[in-house]
Amino acid sequence: IHTRCPIDDSDDADVEVYPASFQLSDLNAQTFSARRSPDRVYYRMVKNTRTGCLRADPVLDEDTLHALYADSTLAERDTWQRAAETYRRYLEHALPHIPNRRGLLEIGCGHGPFLSLVQDLGFERVEGVEPSKNAVANAPEGIREHIHTGFLKPGLYPPASFSVVCCFHVLDHLVDPNVCLQAIHDVLVPGGIAYFICHDIGAPLPRLLGRRCPMIDIEHPVLYDRRTVARLFEKNMFTVMAQFGVRNAYPLDYWARLAPLPSLFKEPCLSVLTATGLGRFPITINLGNMGLIARKV
Repeated sequence: IHTRCPIDDSDDADVEVYPASFQLSDLNAQTFSARRSPDRVYYRMVKNTRTGCLRADPVLDEDTLHALYADSTLAERDTWQRAAETYRRYLEHALPHIPNRRGLLEIGCGHGPFLSLVQDLGFERVEGVEPSKNAVANAPEGIREHIHTGFLKPGLYPPASFSVVCCFHVLDHLVDPNVCLQAIHDVLVPGGIAYFICHDIGAPLPRLLGRRCPMIDIEHPVLYDRRTVARLFEKNMFTVMAQFGVRNAYPLDYWARLAPLPSLFKEPCLSVLTATGLGRFPITINLGNMGLIARKV
């Protein structure tokens, strides 16, 4: 289906940046599994020369995307846990802005590692939304019953149910992010906080790598930099309180799998890292992630 820029709803200032790299017959649920190894599958990407927003056009329709995400599988449990620890650490940026501890909601919570880490923060309720049936099935007891299997839609929760809504590497996956942000606005209490982490396509390394950047991926129909993501939130009646770079801590072999290297070189490299044990050595670095804290107007 045809798309429009999520910031100004236009399509008259689009310039093609990259042509599509796949055929429809290439796609399956594995293609839409979180944290899979880069496979160079991406939509035709266009840039709106007026807003600066980079997006896919055309994209799969919503029903097809929902079915693919629902059947996707949970991978890299250790990596999910490490990511959750990073997100919990940066939550400290958001806590001073939260008006109360009525509730915390995470969109795209996987099997719930972040939800487990925030149980001790005094929120009246901690909830999650996750489309992958496999991920929810792998959530631990005590967390699983607090996860809704599906997508955040208007009416899923009563208005003013949560004081903070968290969303980590989900914004880039949304064909129409305005629908999600409006639903988040509705479920937040007055003065509630949206705490997001996503890719920063304007960071130095993504700009250098171009189409070889792992961010250029079929799971990312829209990619933002700090300016465009701020404009998106302002459009949806949020005041941006803070933006910051995010340093992730992952094993060396995970970073190596993401590296845009030919498989002829990458596979032997990964074998050496596994055989020597060096692949489990943790590396903390920011290669193009950003955080945002925004208050509901």
